[in-house]
Amino acid sequence: MKVSFLVTYYNQQDYVEESMNSILNIKKEFDWEILVGDDGSTDGTLEKIEEFVKIYPDKIKVFIMDREYGKKYDSVKRASANRLNLIKNMSGDLFCIIDGDDYYCDVNFVEQAVKIYEKNCDISVVAFGYKYVKEMVDTKKIMLPKKYSNKIVDRRIYLMSYYLHAGACVYKKNWGKDREVYLLELGFYDDNNILINNLNYGQLYFLPKIVYAYRQNDFSIFNSMNKLEQAVLNVQGLDIDIKLVNDELKNSIFIRNIFSIKTMFLYRKKLKNVLGEEKYKKYYVACEEIEESLAYSLFKYDSISIKSKLNIIIMMIECYAKKFFYLLREKIF
Repeated sequence: MKVSFLVTYYNQQDYVEESMNSILNIKKEFDWEILVGDDGSTDGTLEKIEEFVKIYPDKIKVFIMDREYGKKYDSVKRASANRLNLIKNMSGDLFCIIDGDDYYCDVNFVEQAVKIYEKNCDISVVAFGYKYVKEMVDTKKIMLPKKYSNKIVDRRIYLMSYYLHAGACVYKKNWGKDREVYLLELGFYDDNNILINNLNYGQLYFLPKIVYAYRQNDFSIFNSMNKLEQAVLNVQGLDIDIKLVNDELKNSIFIRNIFSIKTMFLYRKKLKNVLGEEKYKKYYVACEEIEESLAYSLFKYDSISIKSKLNIIIMMIECYAKKFFYLLREKIF
């Protein structure tokens, strides 16, 4: 099997050496390649990358996105386009995705994943634990509960209640050109979308070890948002996620996001006041662009039909009921 390592950068010159060396240090008894996607960096990132290309000219390929000076871009869509371009150009059977300011902290995990894939063709994601890093100090480690270790995890259970970083996984590209075209047309391939897209095509296997270091930043876009804005963003994400999976998995995604749906529902009459005029317009327009958007329905709740309102309320009640019975079952077993 061939493994493609997909790494994306934007003005991250201070982290290039750490992230690239963490890939190169991984033990590789398999064919491999590194595809680098740069989102038009201007700070010296490309020069740092070029130093690695000179050493591994046959293994590292660089793809640079055009960026118009002074133009404002949607950061999520730009990051998605950067990743999707690498997906389109990779030649691996398996792939890993790493953000330019993060790094791998284990050298054996890819080989372990390859062995699992060789034994089981039904698996689409081999997942591991990850850690938050702040100022070079580990702040928190994230794993699935022990009962899910070294085994296939029910996709519905994972989607309902758990979250693992997209970078802490080795994915199988068991979807074809049609899906690739669909993802490019959809225009979203953010962290959550990556893992959820693959779960549509196979099972998740979890190995209990920390392999990925996620650099924590108090000033990140999401952390700087208030709870309502985070809820709006999560519901927007849900609108994309449900387009990536079959009907069997859609309910689990709704349950996963029920608290964000409830928050947006409760504040439906105050969205503009709490978000502010500029952010309200930004999110409203973004939701409007997504076909059959739940977030859009909540934005214009007062003007939708009574039937549509009832459907939203019934959906929330059903999600809470299913969540309750799931938690009860987890406690019993």
